[in-house]
Amino acid sequence: MLGPISPGNFSLPGSPAHDLYQKSLTQGDVEAARMLRRAAELDPNSHEIRFRLAFLYHKMNFREEAIREYEATLKLRSCHKKALVNLGNLRTDARDLDEAASLYNRAIKCAPDFYAGYYNLALLQRDQRRSLLEKSLTLKPDHFGSMYLLARTYYQEDTGKGLSMMEKACNLKKEHAGCLRELGELYIESRIPDVARKHLKRALFLSNHPVERREIRLILQKLDSKEQGK
Repeated sequence: MLGPISPGNFSLPGSPAHDLYQKSLTQGDVEAARMLRRAAELDPNSHEIRFRLAFLYHKMNFREEAIREYEATLKLRSCHKKALVNLGNLRTDARDLDEAASLYNRAIKCAPDFYAGYYNLALLQRDQRRSLLEKSLTLKPDHFGSMYLLARTYYQEDTGKGLSMMEKACNLKKEHAGCLRELGELYIESRIPDVARKHLKRALFLSNHPVERREIRLILQKLDSKEQGK
């Protein structure tokens, strides 16, 4: 979910709506949303207010309200790239995939230098996934999601290239147990058990989830028993 970058530039700085917006930035989510609803009543043509309100509803998991406010944002600014992507994410969650893809495509057309449109569209369109993810990474080279998914995509075509990319992804988030587990399992598939064991042990050390820890232990046990049986 993409949030507001900075306080908005209002046509009437110092107006009551602007003051409420500014005050909302220092409040908890519920109180901030209350202030922004009032600000939207005072200045119904402010896309900044509408987007921040939509973002807070989205953050609090009030999906219908978030959709309504993202749509209101887009009526005021049809090429609001973050509203397009966030609304697309909500449509994806609702399994309205055609509408989601349409919103991501609009984001790409409106903001061709914005990585998020390409990344989110790649999640939906398998046939274009590789090119979309490569484009996303040219725009944001340190985006973990794009690198992780591209590693999986590469792995299906070229094992070595996929492993190299997954190593890079895990290096971006060195404390990400899930990435290290995935990397370890890929090395098992590639029949490189020593490297697999190293990453799986690191994943086990980092994981705080009992179920995940149990699963990693089972993978390690199977790996060890397979090695001992040789």
